[in-house]
Amino acid sequence: MHVCKHTIIRITALSLTLVVHATSVHANDDDELAKLQAQLNAEVLSKPFLAEKPEEVDAYIKSMLEQNIKPQEYQGTYWRPGYTCRDLLRYSWQEYRNCRYYYRYYGHYYF
Repeated sequence: MHVCKHTIIRITALSLTLVVHATSVHANDDDELAKLQAQLNAEVLSKPFLAEKPEEVDAYIKSMLEQNIKPQEYQGTYWRPGYTCRDLLRYSWQEYRNCRYYYRYYGHYYF
């Protein structure tokens, strides 16, 4: 089979065009992924980070016990059956701390 020079050049040019196009599409996908990742990062960083702060919780519990103050029943809106104090931490550090005190005082979680 005889293939002329012009056909080879056209095939080569077409192949290069496809490679450039595929690279461009891949780069656009990477750009889109980078934008989505940046958006996700911004959302995560915009929310407060609530650490457990065990030393502060222990100091609070010790202070409340020394003052002989009974913990209050749960007043918030986040508590669900099956939760532990740690589940409250995603919503409120104070509720987490109060839950830890309640648990320490009564030996069980909220009802």
